[in-house]
Amino acid sequence: MRAGEIRTLLARAYAADPLLAWVFPDAQDRPEATAAWLGVSVERYLAAGEVEEAREDGVLTAVALWRQPTTALTGPPDLLPTAGGLLRAIIGPDRAAAVAAGFAAAPRPPDDVPGAYLHFLAVAPGAQGRGLGGRLLDRVLARSRADGVPLRLDTTNPANLPFYGSHGLTVAAEARLGPTGPLIWRLESDRVR
Repeated sequence: MRAGEIRTLLARAYAADPLLAWVFPDAQDRPEATAAWLGVSVERYLAAGEVEEAREDGVLTAVALWRQPTTALTGPPDLLPTAGGLLRAIIGPDRAAAVAAGFAAAPRPPDDVPGAYLHFLAVAPGAQGRGLGGRLLDRVLARSRADGVPLRLDTTNPANLPFYGSHGLTVAAEARLGPTGPLIWRLESDRVR
């Protein structure tokens, strides 16, 4: 049930996210497609990554999925579905290839400074604006600082930039995901070493 709760929360929280609107342009089918596609990552984070949750009356209201720099989120090579295979099945091979080419343009972190990576931070639409996401982010930041590494994340939603800035993250790089994709910003906390 936990994986289902998380992927459902992500799909609902990211319904209007520019990245997912680009990947899945049909707004009606976007929640289902998003839940399925991101579900692959959710399963890997539950198996090997870090998961921070906030619940109210037993209901998942916010989640952060992140990893330490030494954590690999690869599963067995024969485990299905893969994120790429599922994306091809959902949007077709040509569109999936265009999305993959767009992702290739995303900024990369410097190789000489390892960092923790926040892959997903999401708050249920009805619970947004109450500080839940900020509290989860602060917990992740505290853990990365305690480990002596910066925290990195990417966002395609410009409305997120002030929120992350208020928690001490700054834009380290910006790029467009292919000719038709959204802008993506790589943010980073202070380097602690």
